[in-house]
This record gives sequence, structure tokens and C-alpha cells, in this order.
Amino acid sequence: MDFDWVEWFGYLASLIVLVSLTMTSIIKLRVINLVGCLAFAGFAYLINSYPTMFMNLGIAGINVYYLWKFYSTNEQFKLIAASVNTEFFEHFISENQTGIETQTSIDDLRKANTAFYMLRDNSIAGVLVGNNNDKGELSILLDYVTPQYRDFKLANYYFVSHPNEIKQRGVNTLIAKAATVEHKEYLFNVGFELADSADCAEGIYQKQL
Repeated sequence: MDFDWVEWFGYLASLIVLVSLTMTSIIKLRVINLVGCLAFAGFAYLINSYPTMFMNLGIAGINVYYLWKFYSTNEQFKLIAASVNTEFFEHFISENQTGIETQTSIDDLRKANTAFYMLRDNSIAGVLVGNNNDKGELSILLDYVTPQYRDFKLANYYFVSHPNEIKQRGVNTLIAKAATVEHKEYLFNVGFELADSADCAEGIYQKQL
């Protein structure tokens, strides 16, 4: 049987579109979906299915529009001090418990001495929780962003472009432990560096604000 590369290209394009729908980040979804739609439009052209080609080009155009709108819109960010002993904090934790427990235990969170809500356009997009010592070193227990806001904007705003938002709250150093390879890449992307050599084996990272 001869290898039909056009047919397999169609399968690949379909797979890319399918994978895009598994993304929790809306940005990743639109970027991967854009690639998949362009590939599928190319496949449709090769098999002379012009209605399918135009439909996928239209979807690709919609993705481009929303990506442009997303990156060109000025958003408002605000850091609000939180308490781990409030009903609202308990509600947030319970609603996002599965994702949160990949970083830390709920019991450890309840013992933390520092917590912030990270707001984006007046919506709570994430929380930053840890223990701050008398040197201003915040050992992060939880840096959690809800799925719809996982596009690095929060981390880039608070950790990179506007670190004073956190520094004004008595924190001058952030300390985090990378639990996974993905978490390690995230920390590097927002400016964290390996701590001293004694801690490197344990995957400890820090960032001066």
C-alpha cells in the first residue's frame, strides 16, 4: 500500500485541533487551535474541499483577532492582602483544591502567615501564599492561578514588571521549590534563579524583588 502523505497530513491537522481543546489556558488553546486550523485549511486545499478550507481560515482569523485583542488590551492588576482564616479563602481553596494540592497541602496553607489575592480587572485570578520571615524572605507555599488566567500575565506583572507591588508588603525575596519540570520552567521564565549550591539539589529557587 502506497503511503498517502496528504491523508496523514489531514490526520495530523485534526490531531492538533483536538489537542488545542484540551488546553486549560485560553491563550494556549487559541495558539494551538490557530496552527491546527491553518494546517487543516492546507489539507482541505490539497483535496479540493474549498468550503472546509474557507471555514478553517475563518476560524484561524477569529483566533488571530482574539489573540490580538488579548495582547493589545490594557488590563488592571491589584494585590490584596488576604487572610487564610476567612470563609472566602476557604471557598477559593475548596473550589480549586485539586490543582492546589499539586503544590502544597491544605493544612500547610492554613498555617501560613502571608497571603495575597492577585486581582485582574477586579476579578480574583490567583493567590500567593507563604511564610514571610523577619528578613522579608517569603517562602512560597502556593502560587496558584485559575485556569482561565494562565497566560503568564499575572506572574510577569507581579514578579517581573511591577515587583514593588509585593515589595511594599514587606517582601524583598521570593523563595520557591520546584515540584515538577514544568514548575521549574515557569520559575525561570519569571526571573527566579537557583539558590545557593547547598539548596540546588532540593530544587530551591529564589528571586530578589
